[in-house]
Amino acid sequence: MTAIDLEKARKAAEAAAAKLAEAEAAEAARQAEKATERAERQHELDTEFLAQWEKLDAELMAVGSKSAADAVYEGADPIAAVAHFWVERAKRNAVRAHARIAYYRLHGHYPDENFARELPERDMRIADRLEEAVYKASQRHGFDQAEKLEAEWMAA
Repeated sequence: MTAIDLEKARKAAEAAAAKLAEAEAAEAARQAEKATERAERQHELDTEFLAQWEKLDAELMAVGSKSAADAVYEGADPIAAVAHFWVERAKRNAVRAHARIAYYRLHGHYPDENFARELPERDMRIADRLEEAVYKASQRHGFDQAEKLEAEWMAA
């Protein structure tokens, strides 16, 4: 390769490097703009979520607030009743965790400990929860039967 060929190759490499640097700068600017737009959108979403998270939490509580014992007492499958209670509780904890994170993103610090407090988790010893639900429901049925018998067979 001659000196002229080397010089041409060097100039081509420099031009390619300049073009690459220009493309990288344009991509960095585009990514920065997207990040700014994403941050603005997240701010809007966090503000909107915090305005309504308590409503969502209340809706989930209404769906999952019935104790497993109450559900079994009303004739529900004990396993499904226990599972439903814990599933809805986990959903509420997810909503509350999201509220705390959204608060942090908006304000730059975590809220006080009472804000969207996580619901305590008990050890999910399913057999114990089933036993407890069935026991409580059976006790209530027994009390109902005793009241019925007293009303029918006891002198007033």
